[in-house]
Amino acid sequence: MKRVGDWIVGGLAFLAAIYHFAYAFWRPWTVGEHAILHVGIVCLLVALAQAQNPGLVRRWLSIIALLLAVVATPYLFVNADDIDIRFGIGLTTGQMVAGVAIIVAAIVLCWLEWGGVVAGFGIASLAYFFFGSYLPGPLAASAHPSFDYAMTFLISNGASGIFGQVTPISANVIFLFMIFGALLETTGVTRLFFELGNWFSRFMRGGAAAGAVVSSSLLGTVTGATVANVAIAGAFTIPSMKKQGFKPEDAGGIETIASCGGQILPPVMGVGAFVMAANLGIPYIEVAAMALIPAILYYASVFIGVAFLVRRNNIQRIIEPVDGSAILAELLPFLVPLTVLTILLLQAYSPTTAVIFAIASICAMTFLRPTTWRSSEGFKAAFSRIGAGLISGARQGAALGVVMAVTSLLAQSLITTAMAPKFASAVAVLVGGNLLFGLVLVAIAALVLGIGLPTVAAYIMVAIMLVPALTRIGVAPEAAHMFAFYFAVFAAVTPPAAEAAQVASRIANAGFWRTCAASMRLMVGPVLIPFIFVYHAALLGFAQSPFDLIVPMAAWAIGTVALSAFAQRYGVTQATIFDLALFLAASVLVALSIVRNEALWLVAAGLILVATFALQSMRYRSAPSPSSPVR
Repeated sequence: MKRVGDWIVGGLAFLAAIYHFAYAFWRPWTVGEHAILHVGIVCLLVALAQAQNPGLVRRWLSIIALLLAVVATPYLFVNADDIDIRFGIGLTTGQMVAGVAIIVAAIVLCWLEWGGVVAGFGIASLAYFFFGSYLPGPLAASAHPSFDYAMTFLISNGASGIFGQVTPISANVIFLFMIFGALLETTGVTRLFFELGNWFSRFMRGGAAAGAVVSSSLLGTVTGATVANVAIAGAFTIPSMKKQGFKPEDAGGIETIASCGGQILPPVMGVGAFVMAANLGIPYIEVAAMALIPAILYYASVFIGVAFLVRRNNIQRIIEPVDGSAILAELLPFLVPLTVLTILLLQAYSPTTAVIFAIASICAMTFLRPTTWRSSEGFKAAFSRIGAGLISGARQGAALGVVMAVTSLLAQSLITTAMAPKFASAVAVLVGGNLLFGLVLVAIAALVLGIGLPTVAAYIMVAIMLVPALTRIGVAPEAAHMFAFYFAVFAAVTPPAAEAAQVASRIANAGFWRTCAASMRLMVGPVLIPFIFVYHAALLGFAQSPFDLIVPMAAWAIGTVALSAFAQRYGVTQATIFDLALFLAASVLVALSIVRNEALWLVAAGLILVATFALQSMRYRSAPSPSSPVR
């Protein structure tokens, strides 16, 4: 029975992928009508997948949601124009019933797929939307003249509510990028990342860790999903690191942090970057350009942390075999789609157009492989790989789609009731103009909201509720949104949920909390980056001259080295309590230099760091020979 269910879900997912691909080319109906169909399709796919769950309650809830979506979607689609005309006036009874049905279906399926956080926020926002006028004082919202009037804001034809806000981005961009990443995986291109990682690992101690960072960054920039990246890359990189002598928890932590960075690495980044572009009202390629320097610094920070970890555990260089034929075979199938995508984005084409042609180039490169056209079996295998990619991408896009639908309801409620600006004003008053306090508050909120949620959902909620507070106290909108996005990404590796660390710990056969601790030790350097680019916008590409980068780059370098050495308890040699105090003092001085924009503190931090390493060097030269490598 389950096999039949998988066939049904797979077949419908394949048709969903073809539909979204075809709509991007021909657009036979409006964006609003497409959004209605998109919500219905993602609800259908998620409901069918959840209906196979062995739990009786979950199965029946998914069946109920399925029936609601199947009945409501065609009705709303046929009446889309009339619903649009009635915006701000009132809906018919049938339109209201259909609207309530699709909203209930989306919330139920979001809860089944992702847990209660986003669904709970969605329910709370709707409660405030309808009943907020009964609250006292400044929390009170304006009363709606009638229920049918209020419902026009929630199911309008692509302009607002469940079919507006971020749902069109899900329908026209995110869904297609999920297919793009899945196709790269199923057509075999991911082999290239692992072989390049092995090649890179030949040139340094503990090279498997460097290989993991390289391969996971390359894979992450096309998948844009931390947990999926850990599952795919970690199956290869974690055993390789353990073989070279890394402790299981350290191997899992390295893979977790390396995969996390894929969402902030251009040209693709995570799907939240597309929402950020829409929020800022700028082309996506400008977001990617802003993210470039911080992304480079992110991975440089990871390398620095790994270097200290390697020396602490005295891990030696072990040369892994490299399959050169695999690199040659997969290089063009990877570079061609990525080049097509990047060039079209640089030429100011929409992300939808760019990813369509990138997907087409993946399919073309798959059929141009020698292994494909040498035999009929090769053609069958190529069709099978492409079909599997379309199905996998559609299912991933559907899972995110239900979150986007509920998040759209949340956004509409906050906008219509004016709760978002009220909340932003309250936060701005609370922080009292203290920028550091405001940044810490936003960072904590993003980490908390990101517990068990996809990055894009956590980012959207923070962007709506807290980013306006940052802009009120003087932060540039680009920096404020990028700051929120970074910490929404970091939420995937932050306890207590830390989904990425959970997956990595299972692959590594290590304890979850030990893997979390290893991840957090490596995260101390990257966490510094978003604070720096808020105080020094030059890191986001707004430098007037190259000299504007000197101070923030120096702050990053000194701060990352000091924090990483402190977290790993190792510099030139094993750190003493006195060494750790000096590393911590240098880190604090770097923080003061960033917040107060005073180079003197930075110079003092650099001198303390140099002095600490000098003291350690003297101890290291006078100490006995290091022990044999840890195995």
